[in-house]
Amino acid sequence: MAGYFKYFPKRLYTFDKNTVNQRRVTDILARSTFLKEVSENSSIYFRYSVKESDTPEIIAHKIYGDPFRAWIVLLFNNIIDPKYDFPMKEEVLNAYIEAKYSQTVTQAKSTIHHYNLNVLKQVISNNTVFSEVEENYSVTAKDYNFATGVLQNRVVPVVADTSSTPEVENILLDSGKTLVITSKVASISNYTYEFEENEKKREIRLLDSSYVPNVESEFKKLMQNV
Repeated sequence: MAGYFKYFPKRLYTFDKNTVNQRRVTDILARSTFLKEVSENSSIYFRYSVKESDTPEIIAHKIYGDPFRAWIVLLFNNIIDPKYDFPMKEEVLNAYIEAKYSQTVTQAKSTIHHYNLNVLKQVISNNTVFSEVEENYSVTAKDYNFATGVLQNRVVPVVADTSSTPEVENILLDSGKTLVITSKVASISNYTYEFEENEKKREIRLLDSSYVPNVESEFKKLMQNV
């Protein structure tokens, strides 16, 4: 991040409350970011899928020709903590999971984090699917029955990362077609939950390289006026 902090303003600071021994240091508390209208303008960026071997520096080198431009990759995606907000490598993710849950990776893979209810709705006639909608919900092991007003046990898997037997409901519509509702509950382990959350971070946006010189120039001006 040396390329990022080189633009930051300098301040006089003393480490021992002695104003005579002041030193000129970088003010790392200065902040700036891209305007929302800019970062969401699809005409100036393209989407990029972060690979396991990628780091912000590697991406900056590949796209902008300079690893010190990694700060542009992070700032454009509003990534504050590059260690955890950027997709973690497998070994880092494993260490994160072990620390967060106080479990080994093996234990995290066998411990249920939450349940996911998958509902598939299909309108069918003569074995032809006319429309299809799939919905997913995070649920608990309890289910509220609105008809009876009773909180009852939901049929859920007892083993992590498995699914229950699908439940199928057929409803005949006025059109003569059949609405088929298929529901099943999956148990999501601690490991799978964190893995999937980490995977969501892989799709990032990269500023088109033609705008980089202007961004560096404007950022420098902003930091000088902080």
